[in-house]
Amino acid sequence: MTQDITTPPKRSRSSIRRSTNTDLTATHAWLVDEKKLGVHGNFLCNWSVIERAHQNGDLLVYIDGQSGQPAAFQLGKLIYPGILQVRKAYRRKGIGRKMVERCFSINRKRDECCLYIQCKPSSSIPFWESMGFTLINTRDGHNYAYRILEKNLSLPEKGMDIKVVIRFFPESCMWETNKMPFAIHEPKARLGQDNIIYLDKRVSFNTKTQTDAFDRDVVIGIEVDEKQRYLDKAKYQEAQAIGVRRCTNGFYIDKIRL
Repeated sequence: MTQDITTPPKRSRSSIRRSTNTDLTATHAWLVDEKKLGVHGNFLCNWSVIERAHQNGDLLVYIDGQSGQPAAFQLGKLIYPGILQVRKAYRRKGIGRKMVERCFSINRKRDECCLYIQCKPSSSIPFWESMGFTLINTRDGHNYAYRILEKNLSLPEKGMDIKVVIRFFPESCMWETNKMPFAIHEPKARLGQDNIIYLDKRVSFNTKTQTDAFDRDVVIGIEVDEKQRYLDKAKYQEAQAIGVRRCTNGFYIDKIRL
């Protein structure tokens, strides 16, 4: 006698994707349900922002493989203060971490190396710190944080090792003597046969990390073999010509053109 064995339904893999209209409807439904239940950290009050992100193609959703339903969403790309919310039944399963790591990957591909977020509610601060973010001291009492996405670079096999020092200053350094820099970087560097100085890692500066940088332009100093090659605003075309590049929240350098 042949035994009848029912094959269990095949489970799909969970995935992260841009939201569809169906995802948006399902997300609204669980936000409404959790609002009624008083679940902490509910962002239904920001629904117009969430809907706008969806319309702009900027809403990421985590789709649970078993149910096929959204279990989390993220907007803001980690380069603007945004929202990350995980459905209560799916919390403490690493989903929030996976969403953030996907944003890291997207930003690296786009050369967005200076991340900037708001930690809201404040109970989210330990999570963001575990993801490598550093809190910024602000005057408005809100909890903002930043992170630099590091990038290792390759030095040419042939060339001459050379000393490079890169400093980032507030604009006031142009008229105030002995003004201390925001940051100093001394990467390994090699002058290639094409007369370009290659760095072994990306040098970045997030303009959101310093209060002065909000309302003043950042100045960059590039020193090669103890000779000042550039000292002026990082936004100028002359800075771009020597190798300074701009991203949403700051500036970065991968190589220096002499």
